[in-house]
Amino acid sequence: MSAASTLARAGLIVSSAFLVARILGYVRVVVIANAFPATELDAFFAAFRIPDLIFQLVAAGALSSALIPIVSGLFTTDERARAWRVVSTVINLMLIGLLVLTVALFILAPVVVPIITPGFEGAKLDQTIDLTRIMLLSPIFLAMGAVATSVLNAGGRFAASAVAPVVYNLAIIGGALILGPSLGIEGLALSVVAGSLGHLLVQLRPVARLGFRYEPRIDLADLESRKALTLMAPRAIGLGVTQITFIVVTALASLLASGAVADFNFAFALLQIPLGIIGVPLGIVLLPTLSRDAAIGREEAFAALLTRALRLLVYVMVPISALMAILRQPVVELLFGGGSITRADLDLIALTLVGFVLGLTAHAMIAVLARAFYARQDTVTPVAAAVGAVAINCTLAVILVGSLGLPGIALAIAVAAWLEALFLLAILARRLTHFALSGLGRVGVEAVIGSAIASLAGIVALAGVDGFVALTSGRLVQIVPIVAVSLAFGVVYAVISLALRIPELPSMVGIMADLLRRPSRP
Repeated sequence: MSAASTLARAGLIVSSAFLVARILGYVRVVVIANAFPATELDAFFAAFRIPDLIFQLVAAGALSSALIPIVSGLFTTDERARAWRVVSTVINLMLIGLLVLTVALFILAPVVVPIITPGFEGAKLDQTIDLTRIMLLSPIFLAMGAVATSVLNAGGRFAASAVAPVVYNLAIIGGALILGPSLGIEGLALSVVAGSLGHLLVQLRPVARLGFRYEPRIDLADLESRKALTLMAPRAIGLGVTQITFIVVTALASLLASGAVADFNFAFALLQIPLGIIGVPLGIVLLPTLSRDAAIGREEAFAALLTRALRLLVYVMVPISALMAILRQPVVELLFGGGSITRADLDLIALTLVGFVLGLTAHAMIAVLARAFYARQDTVTPVAAAVGAVAINCTLAVILVGSLGLPGIALAIAVAAWLEALFLLAILARRLTHFALSGLGRVGVEAVIGSAIASLAGIVALAGVDGFVALTSGRLVQIVPIVAVSLAFGVVYAVISLALRIPELPSMVGIMADLLRRPSRP
């Protein structure tokens, strides 16, 4: 099987699993929204911030940016025993750090939680503290799962690591449905812990099959171990700083009307759907290949692969952004209407989503661009970009929330994302001779033109079915405008692409054909 076919099939596996995970993410969000009142959901989402901060600070992307390039390189040079020593060292240091942070925050929760939720008081604040303490176990399991994911991806094994988020979502959905009625919102918090444990367990056997041998020691004498930790440090700092955005957002939303914290999280979850289906999987699949190209000095191949990926990403994400903005109300009504969420909250979620999707393309590009730097073992540059974006983000959010409310926070996040993406693009253009930035700009302009024209068709289609929707009752009727607008938009965008001779359209068709075609046996 050729390298291109292997990469294509890996992309299919990861994208398919991520698609399932994101669909379950929809279901999870809908189940949670309809199972618990807004006040309790405010407490749950606010409580989730501290465990998530721990995970992002200690593990998350820091592992993939450091472990995958190093372990992949050691696998290439057939130094597997050394690779397992590096992984064991990272695991042991991470466990020590996680345990210290978990115990400290369990004790200090009554002090820390009020800082990030200045608008909470009384029973709502007490509940947020209790939920925080329950979910403090989850980052430990998720961090170990992240190590397993990095090892599997470095070894070219994507199936189990892609299924892990599916298990995580299923556990939370099950917990909300089974534990929620008897234990309330605490049952949902317990299901988060169970899901994080499942995220780890589903990957253990594939890691063992890869040959992993755990060593209960910290080997800092090994150069590759020190290099992994050196690469992780800037990324961990960057992720920790990035979490400041969500802490500031939670604090600002807690000062708004009751339910604002939950509304923000619901809108943000909708933003994550196209990112999880396209942007993040593309970055995951590209990183090992980019790492190998960088390791052996194939700069032209490195730049060519990165350019093709970014062009395809822009071509797809720009119209998706426009389509989501048009369909904001029907999508929100379909997912959240008819439950415990009020009409005012539904409208606020839809409006906040518009602010988010303005930055969708930038977020997707960052997912790929950052990994291009990781592949070259440069974690400092993307961290610097992220730190700058956080500073802009928080400043704009504080300014805009007063006049625009929750949508102002979403708009601040979108603006900061574009500035971060443009900064990373500019740096890569200076460092990579063969990086075709002009071609990327052209496809961006063409995608905007095509999306603008397709949007007119989508708006006309939406107006045409509005009367039917108004005369028909039931949430499922919201599927009608979603399907009608998507078809009208998609057909017009394809026609415009053919008229402008945008090469990404036939490329997409070819990629899908390659992914779905069974590879021939040698």
